[in-house]
Amino acid sequence: MDKKIKASLTKKRKKERERIVGLLKENGTYNKSLEPLLELYLDAYMVYSQVYEKWQEEGFPATKSHTNKAGATNEMKHPLAQQTADWNTKMSKLLEQLGLTPKTQKQITGEVANATTDAFQAFANKWD
Repeated sequence: MDKKIKASLTKKRKKERERIVGLLKENGTYNKSLEPLLELYLDAYMVYSQVYEKWQEEGFPATKSHTNKAGATNEMKHPLAQQTADWNTKMSKLLEQLGLTPKTQKQITGEVANATTDAFQAFANKWD
């Protein structure tokens, strides 16, 4: 790998790490025990970034022609589109585990209460 490209990727990874750690610290949820999970997220982020950039360079084609062994040509979902979607899903799951999705943020701050508990509490309050 070209030194210039490697330096650029290292810088990109460092910038994303600082952003995520900053969000975790802002939420008061940063802990050294999150480091392995954070590293997994950063790996996924780097792969996603590379795949997305390649797909972008190709003009974001949705499909790609493929000729099978029998000689028939079919349109199939573009492999980079599929990989982008797959890595995006993986990153979303890792962000959720880190507590950085809207759903988990609301749970951390207590803004979202359990709907079942709310319904039960409303019923119970009728008898007070």
